[in-house]
Amino acid sequence: MFYENPVALHPQAHGQAGLSEQLDYGFAAQTNAVPITLSEIPLAALSYPIAFTIEGGVRPVAIVGLRDDENLFVDRKGDWMPGAYIPAYVRRYPFILSEYGDGEGVQLCIDDHPRVLVPEGGLPLFRGEEPTPMLEKAFNFCRSVHAADLATSPFIEVLIACGVLDARAAEVAMPDGGSIKMAGFASIDEAKFRALPDEVILTLRRQGWLAAIYAQLHSTLNWTRLGDLLVTRHG
Repeated sequence: MFYENPVALHPQAHGQAGLSEQLDYGFAAQTNAVPITLSEIPLAALSYPIAFTIEGGVRPVAIVGLRDDENLFVDRKGDWMPGAYIPAYVRRYPFILSEYGDGEGVQLCIDDHPRVLVPEGGLPLFRGEEPTPMLEKAFNFCRSVHAADLATSPFIEVLIACGVLDARAAEVAMPDGGSIKMAGFASIDEAKFRALPDEVILTLRRQGWLAAIYAQLHSTLNWTRLGDLLVTRHG
């Protein structure tokens, strides 16, 4: 998602190029769901409904729109809605890590796209052979996102093993009397969660996962907010 031509960064190839200072969040305007990590769920749940993907592997996502190819939190100028949490998956763009050597190492890559890289000017990526502080900061941030992704996998595995994830569909009523229905995602079933044995709940608490579970359950209140945003945008 978002990346059209990710390439490995190298001073010989990108020593003269710069990062565009005009880069905004327009690249994220045509999606209705953004991947998030376990540690982001409580924060993201304040702004969005949180769900879990079904196809292509189970992972948590922030639902940012009710229609395909529409992010209700990015306006026509490419600005993200003030006050809304911006997922790390979005904030790391245009950088991303690529593994090599069967996961033995990682390489920082960038989306080689005209909106991202400018041949002259912009924010420099290298000073001679050395990465600039900006690039080092991007590398460290991508590493933290990568680590958070890895930490999310055990959480998902336990939810699946406990059988608390159920396929769901959300239907949002619109002012004109119609409705918009979204399907193809899963959510934590509250009744199944509450029915888990005490020892399982204790394990979840010791792992520090209960906060994310309760946040996901409470985030369903944000479906109505998406409907309000859709009405505001389209009238």
